[in-house]
Amino acid sequence: MPSLLSFKRKAANSESNYESDRRQQVEQLFLKQQRKLIRHIMAKGLDKREAEDIAQEAFVKLLGLEQEKVSSYIAAYLYKIATNLAIDKLRRKARSPFDHYVSDSDELPKLCAPTGPEQNHHNHELLKEMEKALASLPDKCRLAFLLYKMRGQSYEEIALTLQISISMVRKYVLRAVRHCYQQLEHEL
Repeated sequence: MPSLLSFKRKAANSESNYESDRRQQVEQLFLKQQRKLIRHIMAKGLDKREAEDIAQEAFVKLLGLEQEKVSSYIAAYLYKIATNLAIDKLRRKARSPFDHYVSDSDELPKLCAPTGPEQNHHNHELLKEMEKALASLPDKCRLAFLLYKMRGQSYEEIALTLQISISMVRKYVLRAVRHCYQQLEHEL
């Protein structure tokens, strides 16, 4: 009868073999899918540097998983992790668009520099023009834009609120941005 010690060694070796196999599987996946995964993330609207960071984070998360069941669909799971990370990043950017300036200490003061009375008046007039431009939009389009930009809601949340599809929310927000840009182009 085998001793308890030999049983523990076999168990430890099988765990070690599993971890080694798992690491090799992820390394192979990395070599095959890295560029494709980065393009997939960039298609979500992120730049190359951000996509590379997210791809790396997705691979690290995949390595940290301890479930043997994932091995059969590891590539799909990797893409799901990366997509979720990209969506999280886009939501953070949408809610606080000036976060990326925090590291550039020279640029932030320019954005927040105090303005004189003339600039304040100009900004006030610009806001009035923006209100007029928004008022001329259809209700759902205007509401989708305001919920997205002012309240920081996601497209999914807006779609539920307005009872429309997510793609329609995207179209409404884009339409509102284009409309406002066209109306205010002479001021910018």
